[in-house]
Amino acid sequence: MDKDQATPRIRDADRTIGLLKQATKAQLIGRGFASLSIQSILEDAGVSKGALFHHFPSKDHLVAVAFEDVLIELAQRLDEAGRDLRAGRLTKQGFIEKATAIVESDVFVGCMEIALGVRTAYALGDLITDAVANWRESFFRFWDDSFELPDRSPEEVRTHWALASNTLRGHAFSFAFGGSEEARERHVRGFLEYFLAGARVRPPDPTNVTSINSGRTL
Repeated sequence: MDKDQATPRIRDADRTIGLLKQATKAQLIGRGFASLSIQSILEDAGVSKGALFHHFPSKDHLVAVAFEDVLIELAQRLDEAGRDLRAGRLTKQGFIEKATAIVESDVFVGCMEIALGVRTAYALGDLITDAVANWRESFFRFWDDSFELPDRSPEEVRTHWALASNTLRGHAFSFAFGGSEEARERHVRGFLEYFLAGARVRPPDPTNVTSINSGRTL
């Protein structure tokens, strides 16, 4: 087979994989892990079962790569909030309000449902171990890249941001069962007081220096 013949096949394969992952992500976020349906995924993606198992050894492998994509999307949203903070486009309060909105989103709540669901899906749990470990590390970097904690040891810094992460996740979990604007405001005030009061915002990335004073959110 010459190169001209191989290229369209590669493109078709990439398109099929992309359609399957997108349909799986939409179901995971919209319906939850427990309601995931391979038939519905195939219908939404417009792909045959044969094509699915040509590219993925099992349903679990497809779910695992879709879940990893969702985690990457979340990390990118959080990183954007951190960049906006360091560039001066967000205050600390604006920053935590944005981070709170991210964890209240269907995407984040869907991730928590998957994490809970795989406790009894052992094969899938093994497949997403690295993705979850990378996500936890990216969550720590999100905090550590955004703030410095003066006079804290590296271990104290890790503990501080681990507690901050757990607090955000806890808020997301409770809010998923119904929350009020008042509860959100208490969460933001408490987070500012307990986790960010003594934290210093790190300098902006060199690539963002020119946008420090543009679009500041108070």
